[in-house]
Amino acid sequence: MGRNINKALKNGNTRELIFYCMLPFGTYTIITMMNTALNIYLTDVLGLTLKSVSFILMVSKIWDAFNDPVMGFIVDKTKTKHGKARPYILWMVLPLALVTALMFFPVNFGGNGNFIYVFVMYMIFYAANTALDIPAQGLAPLVFPENKPRVKAIATSNVVGSLGTILPSTLFFTFAGVLGKGDDKQGYFLTAIIFALMAGIPIFASFFGIKEKVYIPPKQTNLMQTLKIIFTEKKMIVLVIAFVFQAAINVGAIFLPYFAKWNCIDVIPAKELGDWLTNLLNASDPIVITNEALLIPVLQIGSGISYMLSMALVPRLLKRMDKKKLMIYISLIGAVASVFTYIIGIYIVPYNTVPGLILYIVLRFFTNFPVGSTMVLFIAMFSDITDDLEMKHGERLEGLVFSLRSLLNKIPFAIFNAVILLVISSFGYIPEKMLEASRDMTEKLVYSTTQPNIIDGTNYTTLLNAIFFMLTALSAIGLVLQAIPMYFYDFDEEVQEEKLRVFREEKERRLNEELEEAARKQGALV
Repeated sequence: MGRNINKALKNGNTRELIFYCMLPFGTYTIITMMNTALNIYLTDVLGLTLKSVSFILMVSKIWDAFNDPVMGFIVDKTKTKHGKARPYILWMVLPLALVTALMFFPVNFGGNGNFIYVFVMYMIFYAANTALDIPAQGLAPLVFPENKPRVKAIATSNVVGSLGTILPSTLFFTFAGVLGKGDDKQGYFLTAIIFALMAGIPIFASFFGIKEKVYIPPKQTNLMQTLKIIFTEKKMIVLVIAFVFQAAINVGAIFLPYFAKWNCIDVIPAKELGDWLTNLLNASDPIVITNEALLIPVLQIGSGISYMLSMALVPRLLKRMDKKKLMIYISLIGAVASVFTYIIGIYIVPYNTVPGLILYIVLRFFTNFPVGSTMVLFIAMFSDITDDLEMKHGERLEGLVFSLRSLLNKIPFAIFNAVILLVISSFGYIPEKMLEASRDMTEKLVYSTTQPNIIDGTNYTTLLNAIFFMLTALSAIGLVLQAIPMYFYDFDEEVQEEKLRVFREEKERRLNEELEEAARKQGALV
């Protein structure tokens, strides 16, 4: 048994890697759809205020975050024939896909009724998401126990998984417009069903193609004892601090639909294209193409390619430097690119002009590059810590380690998200007033990104520039803050690999001795 396990660790399995890649494709599809489309659905379609949405997001994400360590502890104590993390993929995929679609259900319960429905569904969604996401995150070190195959698997699976971020972010609003036929609620709901199915099927399939290879019998420890073990590791504390600031990098992305809808009015010929298609197809009903339906796919082209490329390059770049240096360099380069993009878009080539928009689309390739690569690096480094904990304490704690990683990203994300929405709201974000000020989306709200444009007490220059700031400069702040703690990350990868090799050889030797002793006793009894 021991020899077979060791052989599996060294040789890996291409079939297994293919099935493993299906898992992030599905989970990224769901979370990207939620991050990309749900906010603007709740505010601009369902009619909730930004303050209401910010409250729901903050409470539900904090609820979700505190569920994470509990779920991680449950995973680490789970013992089934399929392993400790893998079974939850099978058990939770249907509930998660169902509640994802229901988040966009076209309710009409009035202001308070809609608020209560969304609040309850958010709570249910994040409970289901936690029950699948935490085990899914912990699978990497269990399915690919060795460092180099693991990094390759993480990078490859995230490249494939990034398609799950690109598809909903580029196609959701187009599908919603086509399927809705003028009814936004219907369009959003039908599109959510399509993407929930698109996510659920590969998640379900992934269960049947992967196998956990590392098993340590769970010890009789409680949650607080296990947390104490984890936080005796200085490396874990450093990673946690760095990872907290990823929330500032990611939270700005929720404003992309708002940017496409409001900042780019009259920059692209969305209405004219709709009229042309109506005449071309001799359609009985007018074909309505919104700014976000036309522009978001274009905005995501460069960033999507960059996201995939940055993850694919991580294994190659790690041949030249270790994870710590690569994380610092990529973060700082990305911060410079984001600041550069903000300055150009406001002061040099305004983002609300055709040349400025084209330039911003190009620059998104560079500003988005750190997002994919740092994601791979964080997963790999947290996986390294689980190996360290096994050698020092004799426990595999993937569930709790990755749940803490998730918790300490979600709480800041929830806080940043709520604060940012409140800030945007304080600048005067009221869709009804903005529609009126833009004459039903036919005139720009701002003609100059540096000159105030005040209509009915709202300075739309400040409001739209704040949205652009969230997409650019906010990421720069997060990247710099992320890089600073990494200077204190003390980890020698070559020494770690040698220690791990010796540890596993000794572990296998002891296992073989136990098997031989058991066989001798059985023979003596016969």
